[in-house]
Order: sequence, then C-alpha cells, then structure tokens
Amino acid sequence: MSFREKYSRIARHYEILERPLDRFFCPLRKKAVSFVEGKTLEVGVGVGKTLRYYPKDVELCAVDAVPEVIEIALEKARRLNLNACFEVADVEKLPFPDGSFDTVLSSFVFCTVPNPERGMREILRVLKPGGRAIFLEHTKSDSALLNYLFLLPLKLPLKLLLDDDPLRETHKLVSKHFEIEREERYYRGIVRLIVARKPQ
Repeated sequence: MSFREKYSRIARHYEILERPLDRFFCPLRKKAVSFVEGKTLEVGVGVGKTLRYYPKDVELCAVDAVPEVIEIALEKARRLNLNACFEVADVEKLPFPDGSFDTVLSSFVFCTVPNPERGMREILRVLKPGGRAIFLEHTKSDSALLNYLFLLPLKLPLKLLLDDDPLRETHKLVSKHFEIEREERYYRGIVRLIVARKPQ
C-alpha cells in the first residue's frame, strides 16, 4: 500500500492521532511560517496544521498528494478566511513553472517522500533565484544512542502505518542544494527547522 493510500484512510482521524504531539510541534510550525515572505508554496500541506499561522494577506498555494487531506485543509482555510489555492500534487512532480515562488515551506514532509532527492530538486526548480526554502522536518538525531534506543524501534511501525522514516538525514539533503541561513535543532536533532536560500 502506498503512502497516499495510507494517508487517505486516516485523513479524517489524523488530527486526533497527532494531537498528543501538537504541544511540541505547533509552536515550531508557527515559527516556520514566520519566515515566509512573498508568493509562497507549501508542499505536503496535509490537513492544514500550518494554515492558522499565515497572515490573511499571504499569496499562498498549497499542495498535497492525497486528495482527502486537501479537502480537509481547504475546509480549514475557508473557516480561517484565508485566501489560498489548493491543488492535489506531489512534491516530486510540482505543476508549476520554474521560478514561480519567493518561498517554499515543507513541514514534516520529507520523512515520507518516496524519492527525497527528486522532491528537493523540484523545490529548487520552482523557487526564484535567491528564494527562500523553509524546512521543519523529522531527522536522524545528533545522538547515536537516541537513534538506536528511540528512532530505530519506531522505524518499522511508522513505515507500516505511514511510510514514515524517522532516520532520514533531510538536513544534509537541504545543505546539498541550498545555502543554509539558519538551522535550529530540537530534541537532540530529532526535529530541525532549517531556513535556506536558492543560490542566485
């Protein structure tokens, strides 16, 4: 079963399932959105957990590969009176011309992207030269002990449930393609907030 099928099955229950983590992750989502400027694309918007943090006048386009979660995010945007466009699209194949956006935001997405290299190249492509990429991602910890005792045991159940890999080194992939402006590590690097620029 693909990650799309898995997320479509749990779409209406996703917020309840993730609620115990909201006290840890929602302040980081708010901080990530605070770096947004200009015409913005959010990839993997999911059920729209970031939407309440965007200013009302933002020029926002949001995509996700799962139609069921896009429907939930769209409902949420309407309740928030947020003027945003929503499309069903995969980060590995974005339906936008080169250099379309000033900012691209990815929030807890790359742990489930089947081909993260391809997804990263697509973000780079749709950004304007000098555009900003913001990543809030689950990553492999800086602590080998934490990886072994905590993340490794989670890998199999998360893979089966959501196609989620908690040991990905997305931070290294970002630094391969972008110029890093800022990197903040939380929970010994299990979560990282990275602000980066596309080279001019």
